[in-house]
Amino acid sequence: MRPVIGLALGGGGARGYAHIGVIRTLLAHGVPIDVVAGTSMGAVIGGAYACGLDLYKIEKILKNLDVNKLLGIPDTTLRGIESLAGKTASEYLFKKADWRIHEPLSLKQLYAFLQLFTGERSFEDLSVPLSVVACDIDTGEEVVLRSGKLYRAIAASMAFPGVHPPVSLGGRFLVDGGLVNKIPIDAAVAMGAQIVIAVDVGAPLNPHVTTSLDVLIQSNAITSQELVRLKLELMHQRLGEKLIIIRPRVDRIKLFQLRQLDLPVREGEHATSEKLGLIKEIIAKYSEPLPQPTLDKQPAT
Repeated sequence: MRPVIGLALGGGGARGYAHIGVIRTLLAHGVPIDVVAGTSMGAVIGGAYACGLDLYKIEKILKNLDVNKLLGIPDTTLRGIESLAGKTASEYLFKKADWRIHEPLSLKQLYAFLQLFTGERSFEDLSVPLSVVACDIDTGEEVVLRSGKLYRAIAASMAFPGVHPPVSLGGRFLVDGGLVNKIPIDAAVAMGAQIVIAVDVGAPLNPHVTTSLDVLIQSNAITSQELVRLKLELMHQRLGEKLIIIRPRVDRIKLFQLRQLDLPVREGEHATSEKLGLIKEIIAKYSEPLPQPTLDKQPAT
């Protein structure tokens, strides 16, 4: 009898497309996935898999869409900050921020996009148990979603601050789960995972900071990286060798380059292939042999 295998898919914007390659490679080599936990793009890809969708078809759909344009997401961090500055000025001058009262059009566009992959499915409809991580913008608390409409939960998990308004769900206003838990290993363990395959698609720090904007972005990255390091350290203490980290080489891909699929998917496949031997070894090590049936002895004649 083998242990329960969990998959923890981290957030990282366009770098998270690597999760497609990770899942496809695991399945192609007979590695079972019993439970999935996802943050941000990890929630998108993990949710699509939990819905039973063909990941090759998902990749094809994404290639044929201008996701940046469809979701109103700028294609560079600089444009994102410029857009945020414009929104902030408009709200300050004209008091147009009313997302606490009315659901903005940008969220409805996000819902429609996610429904391409999840339809009207709820968590309760999934054959593979799924957890989606978001953050309460009012309290800073981590919120793990495991019930209700899937598209709304995933929208909350990927609502990038300054790009999308918070999502109202369960009396809370929720945003990108990467703020509090970029790689939701603990959420997979909470669902019963005994071995966790965690996928880290975070970006390294910029070694050439030159402008004030670079300093601002780098400061946020340092905080995020330190949080990830601490959480990984805690989970390593808890799981030991039963925590396996896959790190696709997606450093070159920027957060908002959502038209870029081939490279992250390929790197996800490659990084997973490198870990397959270790993954199978750990699964075998912690699997118990099935009890042999006891044959009733027939009386001698």
